[in-house]
Amino acid sequence: MSGEVLVGVDVGTTSIKALAVSPEGRVLGASTRPTPWRHRGPHSDIDPRALADAAIGVCAEAVEAVEGSGAVAVRAIGVTGIAETGALLDGSGQPVAPALAWFDPRGLAGAIKEVVSPRDFQRATGRRLNSKPSIAKIAWLQHNVPSAASAVRHLCVAEWVVRSLGGEEVAEASLSSRTGLMDLASRAPWPVAAQIVGDLLPRQGVWAGDPAGSASGDIPAVLRGAVLTVAGLDHQAAVLISGAARDGALFDSMGTAEALIRTIAEPLGPDQIEWLTDRDIDVDWSVLPDHQIMLAGRLTGLSLERVAAMLGATDRDARRRLGDEALLAVRDADGPRLVDVGNDSLTIAGITDGTSPALVWRAAVEDLTALAGVALDQMASIVEPHVASVLAGGWTRNPMVADAKRRQLGDYESSDLQEPGALGAAFLGGVASGLLERPGEDGVAAWR
Repeated sequence: MSGEVLVGVDVGTTSIKALAVSPEGRVLGASTRPTPWRHRGPHSDIDPRALADAAIGVCAEAVEAVEGSGAVAVRAIGVTGIAETGALLDGSGQPVAPALAWFDPRGLAGAIKEVVSPRDFQRATGRRLNSKPSIAKIAWLQHNVPSAASAVRHLCVAEWVVRSLGGEEVAEASLSSRTGLMDLASRAPWPVAAQIVGDLLPRQGVWAGDPAGSASGDIPAVLRGAVLTVAGLDHQAAVLISGAARDGALFDSMGTAEALIRTIAEPLGPDQIEWLTDRDIDVDWSVLPDHQIMLAGRLTGLSLERVAAMLGATDRDARRRLGDEALLAVRDADGPRLVDVGNDSLTIAGITDGTSPALVWRAAVEDLTALAGVALDQMASIVEPHVASVLAGGWTRNPMVADAKRRQLGDYESSDLQEPGALGAAFLGGVASGLLERPGEDGVAAWR
């Protein structure tokens, strides 16, 4: 074949995926590599250069996987990815410290609390003050890695990969929202954050799908000249390509973590933001310009994996059979139930003589679904209940999970897109290059 392709890259926690996609949305080539973390006990970090090299490598491999790739031109590259992890750069644009994983516990939340109260932090940044936001990780690095003191810039993972491809240093709105460095209301650097760690944000006012230069420099020749864009947070790129980036819609992604995302057209005020963040619901800017999102992450998938393993259902077929059997199980108030769900463990009570694996599975699914429902109700108390739902992720294929979600959400649309983050990134690359139009208020991408 010959012609132009769009490349989408998703820098995820487990792996880095890239797709080469036709301007009409047909996947023509793909590649993946493990994300090159360095694990030491509870700590995980990454060499920013190794991360960029891996991401650029999968870009080139995805294009090379296209049949007749020698006649293919890469029109644009969009990069999405995880949020709080980022690269600290010096004045010459070189990394000066490792990038801490978003799940790494290293973060100086205590030092930040000496300057600003948790309440004021929430109201300004849209998230709780703990070790997770980028500002806490930056503070830890500045206190523990001497070279970090020379940093003048912080780029989130996707922003760093775009810069490594020869692009501009930009602060994309959905990613900057999760750093703790940006004031949510003004979309400008938060002066308190600058007081704590320095003024590290690059150019502001950038939305996913805005051009950020073109690919150049010491990169594979096949990528040079492509228009570049930062395609925002990976969850949000998936929301966009799944058609749920619209006011009143819910996107429910059921992977290892369950991400419940509501896109809203009217920005929230500080009182609403404080109330939501008190309940572990983040408020971010969307990849859709001038829209915000509410995002609740819950431990549904991780907990289901633990229960399934305990019950001996260790592969997809066994879990499907367990789900079918659970649909026939009859549950009563004295039966098994979840009484505690945490990052490291969960507790099931009410196991008695004759309790079947199917009944335990039914109880686990229904109780975890109910916990997610609490977050949905909390969102609805701020912006009215959702009027449409898109459900995605591997757990949605389990019969018991699908039944519980149908009872919770009513009729929902299932998204079976493969690698929706990378596909959304490719679409936003098409927007940046002018080949495709950004979705309007209906939130529907042209490829759907």
